[in-house]
Amino acid sequence: MASSLLQSIVEAIRRNPELERHIASHPRFWGWLARRFNRSDLLGLRLTVGAALASVFLFFFLSVVQDLIANEAVVLADLRLLSVVQMYRTPGLNRLMLFLTYLGNWQIVTAGAGLLVLYLALTRRRLWILALLISIGGGEILVQLGKVGFARPRPDLINALIPAKGASFPSGHAFVAICFYGLVGWFAIDRVKTWTAKAAIAVMTTAIVAAVGFSRIYLGVHWPSDVIASFGLGAAWLTATITFFSVARASAGDTISSPTPALSRAAAVCLFVAWAGIVGAFDYTHPLVDKRRPRNAPVDLAENNFPTSMFALAPRFSEDITGKSMEPINVILIGSEVDLAKAFAQAGWESTDKISFASIWRLLGAELRNQPSPRAPGLPTFWHGQPNQRGFQYVDPGGSVRERHHIHVWDTDFRVSGSPVWLGTVHFDKEARSASGRGLLIHQVDPDIDKEREALRAVLLRSKCVGKMDDAVVTQPMTGKNEIGNPFFTDGKTIVALLNCGAQ
Repeated sequence: MASSLLQSIVEAIRRNPELERHIASHPRFWGWLARRFNRSDLLGLRLTVGAALASVFLFFFLSVVQDLIANEAVVLADLRLLSVVQMYRTPGLNRLMLFLTYLGNWQIVTAGAGLLVLYLALTRRRLWILALLISIGGGEILVQLGKVGFARPRPDLINALIPAKGASFPSGHAFVAICFYGLVGWFAIDRVKTWTAKAAIAVMTTAIVAAVGFSRIYLGVHWPSDVIASFGLGAAWLTATITFFSVARASAGDTISSPTPALSRAAAVCLFVAWAGIVGAFDYTHPLVDKRRPRNAPVDLAENNFPTSMFALAPRFSEDITGKSMEPINVILIGSEVDLAKAFAQAGWESTDKISFASIWRLLGAELRNQPSPRAPGLPTFWHGQPNQRGFQYVDPGGSVRERHHIHVWDTDFRVSGSPVWLGTVHFDKEARSASGRGLLIHQVDPDIDKEREALRAVLLRSKCVGKMDDAVVTQPMTGKNEIGNPFFTDGKTIVALLNCGAQ
């Protein structure tokens, strides 16, 4: 039915008198346009679609470049996205990401390209050999021109798990991964017959390329925008290469004879096994060696009037993902991480989980059932470019996940009398309905954040872990908006609590 309706619409447009008169008045233009969508024309549909896709990818790359030059949203979010990714590092993931980044190393790509050239020579696909060499060689030239032209410094390698040299923009690993694995995927798609197999190859190729790019962010050697831009430019270059050689291949008629399918498959399997062996050997002989520099030494502050001296060195506000200031710090806690956890536990608050597939799934289930969600995660909030390392929540008796008392907590490099200083912003997440009136539930923050600060003060004072509590002024009275656009107002004060749980 949909196909029939579409055909009717097309036919109605084609028979429109005004359109017919315009076609008759401009035959050369309409003839040229018709040839652009002609499947049988060498410079027809194949070239049109390829040029359009390459233009879209190039526009995507130039958009990131514009943000880089103007220091706009994508680039402003770089540091915070990098910090969020690094929160999820584990020894197992570190090793996996190192293996994935090796798939984009020049040694592995060169070995793979050499074996692929051998396979293409055995199967008499000389035109494809030229396509491979231009895709990788030309791509590498573009990467080096970009690095010299933009000369963007890499992220602070204090948090990088592997060494890295040279400029950061664009990511050579991400670009070459598209140029090599993307072309291999195209070769494979061209050889298989079924659409199911073609789709499976396309998905697998995309996953490999994305994994190589993500590994560069995870390991801390590239900004996220470096990888995003490389995907755009690499996709544009790969699409242009494929389009050009597809037209050239069609022009040549592809009449070159090939070995038998059985021989081709045997050669492909043998060469793939050889390449896998090279990858495995390289990965085994290049283990992860954590060469991160020690972090900055703690900054000791005098106990008397320390908030003033601390905020002279560090931000007074939490930040959204682009670095825009949000709520001012309204909780300062001094004590060990053990004392921090005990103080909130005695106050009846529970620690929240990091965002993960499992924690989000549990949160969604509780949301739908309107039930409490133990340790429910919250959106990361940033301070000094870093996401909050800890979070705590309290759900009122009989309440649900839709309303909770919530605090974001950051570790700092500051110390008072040798004890760590923790900063926090506390607020009340409340249930609200969408303005559309359709019953969609969303979460908002109660604008009176001082009320929540005072409620936290009361429960902490009832615990046995607070040895001393004072007030300090962080800002003048002010209003503002948080990361989801909810307004707030505050008198600009913070509570300062000294934690000492002793042997409890």
